[in-house]
Amino acid sequence: MRLVRNTLVASDAGSLSARATDQFEEIDVGLVFRSVGYRGVPLPDVPFNDRWGVILNQAGRVLDPETKQPRVGLYTSGWIKRGPSGVVGTNKPDSVETVTCMVEDLRVDKILQPANADAAGIEQLVRERKPDYFSYTDWKQLDQLEQERGKALGRPRLKFTSVEEMKQALGK
Repeated sequence: MRLVRNTLVASDAGSLSARATDQFEEIDVGLVFRSVGYRGVPLPDVPFNDRWGVILNQAGRVLDPETKQPRVGLYTSGWIKRGPSGVVGTNKPDSVETVTCMVEDLRVDKILQPANADAAGIEQLVRERKPDYFSYTDWKQLDQLEQERGKALGRPRLKFTSVEEMKQALGK
């Protein structure tokens, strides 16, 4: 297999794209799998453009398909926002655009006003919908454990690689 090294090139609009260089590498392989494509899937009650495979949006604000007006409190980012293009670095300016809209909406009070917006109400809702969730406290403990595991190997951390492994580490 012959591979080409790419370099990232920024456009005037701030997006990144890959451009081939003149550097190649050849690898002996016995089998190659081709995996091309990504297609977003719709979520219940979230406007979706089935033709493009993205959530219907403008600058990250989810749009009502009939009125083309933003739906209060719904935002999107990444490939489900713009389709499968770009690289990891492309997501940063994309997310900045969405968060900018969120902050603008917060300033003019165009935000959701849930009945139980306090921490206890939110925790109860999450517990009802996903009883085996991880809390922030759980995440902090997992973070500490990953760092300890990595330190023993001379690394910054050794990540847990499955939900079951995380549950076991926390004694859940």
